[in-house]
Amino acid sequence: MQEGEVYFLKLTNGEDLLVQLVGDEPEYLYITQPYRIEAIQSPSSMIVTTGIMRWIPFESMMEQKIRLDKTHIMTYILADEIVAERYLNSINRESKQSRAEELGKIAERAIKQAISNIANNKVGTIH
Repeated sequence: MQEGEVYFLKLTNGEDLLVQLVGDEPEYLYITQPYRIEAIQSPSSMIVTTGIMRWIPFESMMEQKIRLDKTHIMTYILADEIVAERYLNSINRESKQSRAEELGKIAERAIKQAISNIANNKVGTIH
């Protein structure tokens, strides 16, 4: 197993994950960016597609190193090149969108605070 590679994990509780490996020890795997693989069936047909969604609902925790006990992992295999590329593109795009949204919220709060300060002091400028 090589760090930085994308792996498919089948957990003992039945969940399927795509993860990026950051460490491997005899008893534990260390991963980051765990995404659960979901099978989605179209209500109007027999077509089934797959999608990925965050395994942990908090973006900040998705980027941290997570320790998984190997006794909870039935099997793990290296994801093929196409799956790994799409997974990495997806998490990079989501991470950029989250950062842009966070920066937008910070800017909005700063502008509101500046307007409030000006209104209270009746002097000042916004740059």
